This record gives sequence, structure tokens and C-alpha cells, in this order.
Amino acid sequence: MAGGTGQQADRQGVRPDEAFGWLHHDVYRLFRKAWARRLATSGTGINPAKSRILAELRRRDGLTQTELAEAVEMEKAPLGRLLDALEAQGLVERRNDPADRRVRRVHVTPLIEELTGDLWQAAFGMFDTAVRGFSPAEYAQLMEFLERIKANLQDAEGLDA
Repeated sequence: MAGGTGQQADRQGVRPDEAFGWLHHDVYRLFRKAWARRLATSGTGINPAKSRILAELRRRDGLTQTELAEAVEMEKAPLGRLLDALEAQGLVERRNDPADRRVRRVHVTPLIEELTGDLWQAAFGMFDTAVRGFSPAEYAQLMEFLERIKANLQDAEGLDA
């Protein structure tokens, strides 16, 4: 591996090869496919794109459409169409910001609570499948490693900004 990244990896005694990137890509792709399949059979009428929006709004209700688009890494126009569909399902509503009437904020409605159990059941079913055969210690170690990778990438983002 050439460049600064390889040199840094050498100092740490770790030399990721191309299999590292492909394995991550394959796991992510299979995870997305499993999530889509689980959602399709959940009876909720929610697809993966809608689930990302609802998950973000459950974490941070009342985002503007621009903030929400950034958080879910989606362009505003496709997000707007998904929000229209979620409004038609009665799961979200857009309200004027009391401080600035030009701004509209997106909020989940109480109806989301009726779907939450089914969505969590789909998610935990997928998670159970993904870690089948792991011991509790192996699972804890996996989570620790993923947290470290996440922290490394977040640190790198901060340095690049």
C-alpha cells in the first residue's frame, strides 16, 4: 500500500488489503438487501428509504427538510416525494416553524408508535441472523472493533474538514 495511509498502518502493525474494503462492501450490500426483504414482509408499508427518514426523525424530530436531507444523505426532491408518501400514510407532518414561517419542519405523528414494534421486530430479526453463531464475547468484541473503526473515520473526517 502506498502513501500516508499505508505508512500509518505499517507503524501500527496492520496492513489492510483490498479484501478489507470488499468485505465491508459485501456485508453492507447484504445488510441492505436483508433489511429491504424484512421490511417488505413486515406489513408496515415502509421501505428502506422511508425507514431511514423515520429513524432520523425519531432521533431528532422537527428537522427542516434540508437538515433531514443532509442527515439521510438524500437529495431534497426525492426526499420530498418520500415525505409526501409518509404524510399520506399519516406517519409524518410538515409544520411551519413558529420562529420563521418560511421554514417547514418535519415531525413524526403518534401513528408511528403503531409501527414501531413491527419495525423493531424486522430489525432484530435481521440482526439475529447477521450474528448467528457469535458468542456474547465475540459480539462484544465485534461491537468494540466497529466502534473503533467508526471513531477512526470520524477523526479523519475532522482532520480533513
